[in-house]
Amino acid sequence: MATSKNAKKRKQSQKQHQAQKRQAHAADKSRERDHQRDHLPKTGTAEDDAYLLRRSREDVVDFGLTKAKGGAVTWIIAALVVIALIGLILYFIYR
Repeated sequence: MATSKNAKKRKQSQKQHQAQKRQAHAADKSRERDHQRDHLPKTGTAEDDAYLLRRSREDVVDFGLTKAKGGAVTWIIAALVVIALIGLILYFIYR
């Protein structure tokens, strides 16, 4: 089956467009990762000592804690826990 030159050009143009979109998406993701990255101070400097002290304090304070998200699932679980606790209290009172 023969295809026209215009159809071949159109198909090639679509491939190039898709490749450009993929490259742009990858570049955006790369910029996001670079933005989140912290540059560490040079070892042995006062800035390094302050950084290490601050991070060690954060580790002690945040030990075992996770970053809680305020989503719907969190609220549903919290509501179920509260309802269960109220149920237990009422059970022991009116037993």
